[in-house]
Formats: sequence, C-alpha cells, structure tokens
Amino acid sequence: MALTPLDIQNKNFSTKMRGYNQDDVDDFLDQVTKDYEDSLQKTRELEKSLKHAEEKLQYFNELKDALNQSIIVAQDTADKVKTSANKESEVIVTSAENTANEMISSAEKRSSNLITSAEEKAKEILTDATDRARQLAAETDDLKKKTRVFHQRLSLMLEAQLEQVKSEEWNELLKPFSSYVSDSHTVIKEVLAQELDKSDEVDTEPVAAVEESTLEQAAIDPKAMLDLLNKDPK
Repeated sequence: MALTPLDIQNKNFSTKMRGYNQDDVDDFLDQVTKDYEDSLQKTRELEKSLKHAEEKLQYFNELKDALNQSIIVAQDTADKVKTSANKESEVIVTSAENTANEMISSAEKRSSNLITSAEEKAKEILTDATDRARQLAAETDDLKKKTRVFHQRLSLMLEAQLEQVKSEEWNELLKPFSSYVSDSHTVIKEVLAQELDKSDEVDTEPVAAVEESTLEQAAIDPKAMLDLLNKDPK
C-alpha cells in the first residue's frame, strides 16, 4: 500500500545508543512529507489534466466520427440532390421545349389566319372599290350623255327662239311709240319730247356700273345664252 504524507509524519523510530539525531531525522521527515505532498498534488493535477485531455480526445474522436458520418450523409445527399436536379432540369427543359413548340405552332396558326383574313378583306375592299369605280364611271358617262343631249336640245331651242326674236314681228313690236304718232298728233309729240328729256337727265350712271353678269345677260339675251352653251363643256 502506498505511503501517505500522514504515514511519514507519524512514523516513529526506536532509539538506541549512538543512533541518529532525532531532531535531524524529524526535520528530514518533515521535508520528505512536504515534498511528498507536493508530488502527490502534482500527480493529482496531472491525473486530472490527463483525464480532461482524455475526455477532450474522446469528444474530438466522437466529433470526428460524427463529422465523417455527416460528410458521408452530405455527400450522399449531394449526390441525390444532383441526380434529382438533373432529372428536374431535364423535365423543365422538355416542358419548356414542348411549350415553346406549342407557342410557335399557335403563333404560326394565328399568323396564317391573320394573313388569310387580311388578304380576304383586301380582296373585298379592292372588289368593292372596283365596283364603285365602275359604277361611278358609268354614272359619269351617263351624266355626260344626258348633258350633251340637254345641251343639244337647249341649243336648238335657243336657236329657234333667236330666230323668232329676229323676225319682223318683233322688229315691228319694238319700234318707238313715236313712229306710230302722225304729224297731226302735236300734243302727243310734245309729251313724248318732255319724257325723253327727263330720261336723258336721270340716266347719267356709267354703263359698266349697271352691267349684268354673263349669266344674267344670257337669261334675257338668247344669243348670249347660245354662245355660253357652245363653249366646250369639261
């Protein structure tokens, strides 16, 4: 059994003649006891430190095992995620390609329908415009024909009226009233002379100020109307 400091301190030695000095022995035992206590204390501290180090070593060994296991799990998980991501990306790419193809097909159909509809509408507009142009041309031609007929008839009518105006009956009708008065009608001649003097005083305005327009002259002058109608109509 290992000695303790107390065992050393309580150790008693028997005495005999010419033996060791008891005080020296006691002092030495006290020093040994003290050194032994220090050694035990250091040993306990070293054992405690060793135990703590062993606990740390065990903890780090367990942590290493856990990390290794985590690495293995993480690698396995990464492989699974990578595989899943590859599959999902393939599905997404395939779905995107299908959607793109559908959109392209739909756009092509809509474009074709729009082009066909636009072409049909353009044909309808062109056909309608052509028909209207033809109708307008026919109406214009018919109107020109009617205008020519009217012009010819009006020309004939005005020429006939002009011939009537130039007849002797109109000349006779337009003679001055004084030509019908004989020399024996002295009083009537005097009255006519007075009226002619009054007319000369009043009629002092320039001829240009009282001129009628060409159309108004034509309304009272058949020859002017005939000249107007003989112009080349546009």
